Parts: sequence; C-alpha cells; structure tokens
Amino acid sequence: MNNKSLETLPENRDARKSVCDGTGMDQFLPPSRKRIVKVYGLGVLLTIVLFLFQLMMIFDVVGEVLHYKTWLRETLGPKNAGKLMVLGCFFALMAVHAGQTALWGIFLYRTRLLSSITEGAYFSGASVTTLGYGDILLKYPWRHLGTMIAISGVLMFGCSTAFLFLVLQDVWQHS
Repeated sequence: MNNKSLETLPENRDARKSVCDGTGMDQFLPPSRKRIVKVYGLGVLLTIVLFLFQLMMIFDVVGEVLHYKTWLRETLGPKNAGKLMVLGCFFALMAVHAGQTALWGIFLYRTRLLSSITEGAYFSGASVTTLGYGDILLKYPWRHLGTMIAISGVLMFGCSTAFLFLVLQDVWQHS
C-alpha cells in the first residue's frame, strides 16, 4: 500500500493571496495610526455617499415611474407596462450596485490596499454580495474594511429588495 497518498500536503502559505498595504515595507513597519484613521474614515464616508446615491436613485426612479405610470398603462396595457416598470427598476438598481462595487474597487486601489482596480472590484463584489470567496484578503489592520463593505452591501441590497417589492406590489394591484 502506498502511504504517500495518505500523507498530508505541506502547508502552502500562498494558498490564500495576501495583499500588502502598498508601501513595500508592510513586513517591517505597520501603518501609522493617522493612515489607519484616514483610510477607515474615507471608507465610512464612501459608505454614506454610496447609500445616499442609492436613495437618490431609488426616489428618482420612483418619481419617474409614477410620472409615466399612467401613460405606460394606457399605451402598453397594464401587464406590459408592469413588466417594463419592473425591468427598468431592476436595471437601474443593477447599475447602482455595479457602480457601488466599482467605486469600492477604486477606493481599495487608490488607498494602495490592493494592487489593481479589477482586484479591488472583485474583492468588493465578493464582499458587497457577502459571497466572500476569500481568495483575496486584506492584511491587518485593513481586514475590517471587508466587513464594512459587506454590511453596507447587505443594507443596500435590502433597500433595493424593498423598493422592487413596492414596484411589484403596485404592478400586481393594477394588472
């Protein structure tokens, strides 16, 4: 019997990608308290701005849907108008969430926490959706940014879900 197949593999330290803070000296010098406060403060500010942007989009979309609702129903009929309203709201919310992910990716790249915008967008997309693959990780003390991104994503997806429910409710009442 071959015992080699039962042996455990040597631990691979590079199995999960670890990303430096961009200084090139992350192994020797931890980031300053000022930098930590600045990055986390900017992260909180970005969270607030993104949430306000989503609320503005939701209320603008609601306003436009209400403005054209009667005309759409008269022109397309109640069922087709309802489908178009739900589809339009879905695409608007999809664009908001994609934009949110892209802005977090830019933030992570500009603060030198990740090496590229696409890597930042991938990490933020996995965090915003709470998918959390874990193949890209932020080093200490930046790990909590992933949690902050995930919490904001859950709240924003919850608002989007509530908004789509209201649109669907209105469509069902008039079809």
